[in-house]
Amino acid sequence: MTSKLFNYLNGDQEALQLARVPTEAQEQLRLASREHDQMVEERKRLGAKGNALLLSQGFGSWSNWWRPKAWVQLSSLVPQWLLERLKIWVDVLKMLDEKICQAKVALARACSGPRPKGVGALSQMQLQSEVLDWSLYTNRRKIACLAGMVPSEWSTGDEQRRGSITKVGVPAIRRIIVEMVWRMILFQPQYKAVQKWQEVLRGTNPALKKKAVVAIGRQLMVDLWRLQTGRVTAQELNLVMIGDEGV
Repeated sequence: MTSKLFNYLNGDQEALQLARVPTEAQEQLRLASREHDQMVEERKRLGAKGNALLLSQGFGSWSNWWRPKAWVQLSSLVPQWLLERLKIWVDVLKMLDEKICQAKVALARACSGPRPKGVGALSQMQLQSEVLDWSLYTNRRKIACLAGMVPSEWSTGDEQRRGSITKVGVPAIRRIIVEMVWRMILFQPQYKAVQKWQEVLRGTNPALKKKAVVAIGRQLMVDLWRLQTGRVTAQELNLVMIGDEGV
């Protein structure tokens, strides 16, 4: 380790790799974003438990069964013993709904400055909280690697073979980017990356559509990095930008 440090200080930039240390503000924002996602996952888990119980008793699948409208309908359909079992989770799920809503509002309020139309304030802040500092990344491959959206590769000699994406980056970033892509397809069909895959997106092959979404997502991640670091303008990418208002 001492020799590597010596080499690094004497100009060998490959001897050591600097680790990024988030500031207190960055860490707090990332914590708020991840707590929001954890609450959403917990709500899914408890909601699925109740839904599985209803299915097991022959009452079919109920989306958001704990919410007032669905609960009123269930109360007149299912036996009392089943209602009592479901009530175990109702209060927790209602509390999670409330806390998730509060977390969304707080994160969205923290968003400032222009962003592409279709990229919600919540998504923008969650992406920012995971990336931390766009200027840390010096080329497009590095920022794409952060999302784990670069293809795996098996190349020998003159033969080049590429496979599915590596998924070695931050899973949260990959999820946020994929969500953004579907909204970009809807709100910004003129975006260059969407235009490139328009024929596939209009088709009926789900596997090709998935491939297209990943490819657009990879390009979107790179283009957001280019926008944030001043390497390109929104006009050059055919992107419509909005301010602090929601989409």
